[in-house]
Amino acid sequence: MTDPRTPAALVRGAALFDEGRFWEAHEAWEEAWLEEDGDVRLFLQGLIQVAAGYHKATVQLQPNGCVKLLRSGLDKLELLPPEFLGVALGRFVPAVVRTLEEARRWQSGDLSSFPQEMIPKLRL
Repeated sequence: MTDPRTPAALVRGAALFDEGRFWEAHEAWEEAWLEEDGDVRLFLQGLIQVAAGYHKATVQLQPNGCVKLLRSGLDKLELLPPEFLGVALGRFVPAVVRTLEEARRWQSGDLSSFPQEMIPKLRL
């Protein structure tokens, strides 16, 4: 059950994210981000950047952009409580950190490709 304060765009974006449609999730969240403020805005911006990072990894095959965007998104999400607007950040954030570590290995040439199977789900 989602939090009643959860913006509809968050729910729509989460479903797209969980389908691996990262650019579409980014676009859905950006609509809400433009209207929100405070921690909700910070949260949405963090999700937008994480989704963009995974888009860089899975579609554009750009390790540098992936690493930069995942780190930027995590910098925001790590400031929030472990449960926020129905998202289990206490589970999601560590999973994104693990993918960031793998993205850095990909960036340095230790991996030939990004391990897409490690991308976490939001599961609202």
